Amino acid sequence: MPIVKNFKNKIELDNELRKEAAKEAEIMPEKEGIQPEKSRERGVDGVQVEQGPVLDERAGGQETAGFAAAQSAIQKRKEREKKIESILAEGMEEIYLNMTPAKREEFKKAGEEAAREINGLLEKTKVKVKKIINIIKKWLSIIPRVNKFFLEQESKIKADEVMKLKDR
Repeated sequence: MPIVKNFKNKIELDNELRKEAAKEAEIMPEKEGIQPEKSRERGVDGVQVEQGPVLDERAGGQETAGFAAAQSAIQKRKEREKKIESILAEGMEEIYLNMTPAKREEFKKAGEEAAREINGLLEKTKVKVKKIINIIKKWLSIIPRVNKFFLEQESKIKADEVMKLKDR
């Protein structure tokens, strides 16, 4: 199976195919009981029509790693980010509710950013736990009048939970 080194070009090609299929669907007159023909690879709405490998006609009908593979990777990354956010939010309900609305918003935004950064670190082969702990400490330091021992303990506990995600 050939390896696609530049997903951006593949995504642009898929978008062009969708646009062409949409134009063909608009141009073709609909006869009674006959549906307009959709693209062989994907329908006009982007839903895969056929099961099995995606074939690229310009590559001589060879199977290519394409849009579906990129989407599944993005999907997995988003799912892991949601799991990281839930780990970070675990046990923070009472603290969050005691904050002012402005601090709540800042805390929430910083937590989402921390989850994104941690997710990026987990993508790498070699994960540095110290960086994850520092990101969590930085996020928890937003809490007003927070105890430094609480910061240390909570960040290590949350970092351990996040590392369990990497092991899976």
